[in-house]
Amino acid sequence: MKTAALFLFLLIPFFSHAFSAGEKVTEPRHKLQWLDCAPMPFGEVNPQTRPDIPELRAVVFFYTRAQDSTRTITMLENLRRQYQGKVLIAAITPDPAADAGIFRKKFPDIRVRMAVDSERRVTPEFMRNSIMLFPMAFLIDRSGSLLWRGEAVDLPEMVDRHFKNTLDPATQKKTDPMVYKTQQYMRDGNLFKVFDNAVKLLNTDPANPSALRLAVFAAENTGKIAEAWRLTDRSIAKLPDSPRLFFTALDLTMRHDSLRRHLPELIRKFSSRPFAPEIRCAFIDALLNSFPFDADAVLGAREILAATPMPLDSQAAQIALILAVRGRLHYALGDLESAANDLQEAVELLKRSKDQNALQAAGKQLKFFRTLLKNRQGSGK
Repeated sequence: MKTAALFLFLLIPFFSHAFSAGEKVTEPRHKLQWLDCAPMPFGEVNPQTRPDIPELRAVVFFYTRAQDSTRTITMLENLRRQYQGKVLIAAITPDPAADAGIFRKKFPDIRVRMAVDSERRVTPEFMRNSIMLFPMAFLIDRSGSLLWRGEAVDLPEMVDRHFKNTLDPATQKKTDPMVYKTQQYMRDGNLFKVFDNAVKLLNTDPANPSALRLAVFAAENTGKIAEAWRLTDRSIAKLPDSPRLFFTALDLTMRHDSLRRHLPELIRKFSSRPFAPEIRCAFIDALLNSFPFDADAVLGAREILAATPMPLDSQAAQIALILAVRGRLHYALGDLESAANDLQEAVELLKRSKDQNALQAAGKQLKFFRTLLKNRQGSGK
């Protein structure tokens, strides 16, 4: 059976109440062990006496030994850098202090605050005792109000919506118990109830990321592939500037041959939206990586790239990203020389930007293209 998502439900000792959207967050009843950083307050803060606390705080509970722990902490650090001075972020783990210390040492350059809840007393003050879904995120404003709670993967989108004034606290308060009920059905394995509740949730809040994720998961696993596509396509029509929805649709076409006919139209819709270059490049990457021997994917990648503006000269990392994607596109189109030239230029730019991970990836691709070029004569060309 194919699946669209993985939900991690874990047990933690019982606690009588957990914070919900719209409620006031209070300081934890039990102490946390903060790792080489000052504690972050959770409740209401006075900007006059605590000017160091910005208007928004994010609290994320995660397991350091989970498979996605590196991705989670990297996402949080990227978010911290993007909204420096506007968002304060704390990552809290119920893991033993020794495990948390080992994890922390792996990321010496990360400035996200980190704390340990080894006794697992603070975690259930935020997490509902019957549904422990990790990693889970919480957004708190200066008044101590919980603006949103949900899966950590959706945190960047919610922060962006907050600063664009599109994150409605009243809607979050209304939908929070609906999400919880749907997750209960998920825990119990009742996928038909999951689907019905998720659709109701989507109708109430079309922008709710958990709603579509749960609906698609349940639809795929009950054989409703066409319905999964219909819901996703409808969501795109309602929220055409949400890149998350386009990637959800792309994943569906990737997993189901019956939906492949929708790919050209999906590409056209995506290409017409004013998404940032890094989002457009990620979509192109997915097309080139996930649709082998599919001309629609390659030609669609070319269409998207042609509509992607080249960043300013000062944005070396972004230019390098576009060049690397263009090189891969040239390779897919059979132009090895152009592919190698693009990657060579990308490597030089990345040396200036000092992004070692990106530099290593681009260098590996450049080596691949050069090896093919060097050995091409052996094929008689």
